[in-house]
Amino acid sequence: MAQRTQNISQAKSLLQAAGHPSGFTTKLITENFLEIPEYAQIVVQSAANIGVKINLTVESSTQYYGKATFGNSDWLDATMSLVDYGHRSVPNVFLTAPLQTGGTWNAAHFANSQYDGLVKQYIAATDLSTQRSLAAQIEQLLLNETPIIFGYFYNYLTATAMGVTGVYPTAIGHLFLYNAAKS
Repeated sequence: MAQRTQNISQAKSLLQAAGHPSGFTTKLITENFLEIPEYAQIVVQSAANIGVKINLTVESSTQYYGKATFGNSDWLDATMSLVDYGHRSVPNVFLTAPLQTGGTWNAAHFANSQYDGLVKQYIAATDLSTQRSLAAQIEQLLLNETPIIFGYFYNYLTATAMGVTGVYPTAIGHLFLYNAAKS
């Protein structure tokens, strides 16, 4: 899927067309976890390039997540929030919880019946060809709507002792040892 390239003049033009010729001010809330506060600073600085002033609040994880339910969580209730998502073995969690109408992590309050239908079909698909076709439609819809941005993904390393083979690590930190052996 072709991605957008940065175009400051177009972004300013879109802001003007939306009735914000001088930009606007908003608030971004995030948690004090790993590199997240520094990443949030990059977002703040980038938005300033088009005249958008973002007031950043960095909270403890306990305060940020609260009870992790709508009405009880700065993460879910903020106008704009920046959260880290852990890796999952299948995309279903990322397709449903933060994006599906009524999803438990849908901080953007994204509601799109076409999206919901495509995800339902994707999850039910039993063959890779159908999943790929549906995934392309989902990608295009999300690129057009942009309710959420996944800014980056981790490359991860897992170490084992010398002579250990057959350890299968996952990006979420699990180690599958069913084929592990030590020579």
